[in-house]
Amino acid sequence: MKRAFLAVTFTLVLVPPRSARADAFTHDPPGQLASGSGKGRADDHLYAPSMRYPMESGPAFANSQVWGHGGTSGPAGSSQCDAENFRYPWHDNYCETRDYDMPLCPAGTGHQGQDVRASDCKKDIHTTVAVADGTITSIGSYSVYLTTDDGTRFDYLHMSTLLVKEGDRVTRGQPIGKVSNHFGTSTTTVHLHFNIHENVAGVGAVYVPPYASLVHAYEDLLGLLPPDAGVDAGAAAPAPPPEAPPAEAPPADAPPADPPASSGCATMGSLSPTPAPLEALFAAALALVMRAVRRRARP
Repeated sequence: MKRAFLAVTFTLVLVPPRSARADAFTHDPPGQLASGSGKGRADDHLYAPSMRYPMESGPAFANSQVWGHGGTSGPAGSSQCDAENFRYPWHDNYCETRDYDMPLCPAGTGHQGQDVRASDCKKDIHTTVAVADGTITSIGSYSVYLTTDDGTRFDYLHMSTLLVKEGDRVTRGQPIGKVSNHFGTSTTTVHLHFNIHENVAGVGAVYVPPYASLVHAYEDLLGLLPPDAGVDAGAAAPAPPPEAPPAEAPPADAPPADPPASSGCATMGSLSPTPAPLEALFAAALALVMRAVRRRARP
């Protein structure tokens, strides 16, 4: 009886719940947004097929921070630390309803990138890393721009504890900072807002859909891709909607700055995180194991 009890408790402590395990990773298709949050872009093209995942480790959860629990358009009275925000499947939120020019979005306006939560809602704990070799070309009040030699720019927003400075040359996988809630003079929920900005033929330099590239990079991080899979860039990038006017590329000497104050991320008055629900379960299970071991060791 004791052995069975110990085996069950050992499993609870050492085996993470299925929702957090690599083999449980699932994701909604590109362009499928949260209900009521706008019309997405169904685009499975890998705009950055060889990039690394922008967080050092998983699990992580791509979803909407505005329409998610604790967001300004989320369920009333909910918390950003709600377990629903930290479960698969992933959800795309590129092109969510915003007022900012986005030529590749069906509405011509929308959210520039993808919101990604770390494994829990604690700020200043989870490390972000460089997705590719490149140069830190700008550090704003809540943004860091990493630009590769081919001109592709990766934007990291809302971080803290920066480990880089403007002009630094960084290598793929090098730590950059910590996931946080910085938003200029205000705060947002704890998450990483991630953009990919690059030239698109016939359109110009624009924010492109990062979701498919993030899914691919995350699967690689979790070891879910076959060793000999190689890089498949997916379907060719579809043309922008007919009603969307071409975007002009910015002048070569135009200095980068923080994205528009929406960056897709709503402000939050304060942060009052609640304990991650799984941590309490693991701690309780571990305590039971240790108690049982001590009783069995008594003469």
